[in-house]
Amino acid sequence: MYYCGRKGVVALIKGDITLEGKRVRLLPASHEHLDGLFKASNHSEIWKYSPSTMSKPEDLVTTMYQWMKSKEQGLRYPFVIFDKSTSEIVGSTSYFDISPQNRKLEIGGTWLDPKVWRTRVNTECKYLLLKYGFEELNLVRVQFRTDTRNERSNRAIQRIGAQFEGTLRQELIMEDGHIRDSNVYSILDKEWEGVKARLLGYLRKE
Repeated sequence: MYYCGRKGVVALIKGDITLEGKRVRLLPASHEHLDGLFKASNHSEIWKYSPSTMSKPEDLVTTMYQWMKSKEQGLRYPFVIFDKSTSEIVGSTSYFDISPQNRKLEIGGTWLDPKVWRTRVNTECKYLLLKYGFEELNLVRVQFRTDTRNERSNRAIQRIGAQFEGTLRQELIMEDGHIRDSNVYSILDKEWEGVKARLLGYLRKE
């Protein structure tokens, strides 16, 4: 992922990256993961507050095509979430709205198989993504957005120590026609060490 600055072309993420923790491995998403992703995504409760759904294999094929196109454009870096304890794919997450020149991005597009809800999986994913972002990519800001109605997602973001910044009113139109308001949260580079300590504390207990 590149931008043209005063010193020429600068890369934000060089090549493929894999992020690994005790429970999860975040792998660069590819077409070879389609079957595992569909198996993990085939639960209607995942998509209650999502702007999109994956109710049939064709939906996932289209989504993968969009992910790859956005990755080529330097706008998104999609991962699949591999659960090392069961050796299976349990979801997906992404870096997106990537802005190399401003050293910022958003973590989102995250969904998980309900069987790993309320486990260490999501906490470890956020830790790995934030650690790589602040310590390897030298980011100054990481953002999160979620549906104001999604209490579980809002609690999860607040739990890691992200700061609430406000609500984007009528930001997205959902597939069912609902016009969504989105809460915005962020973590800054100067806040990372505190957030890191908090996440490591959670992971020691989970």
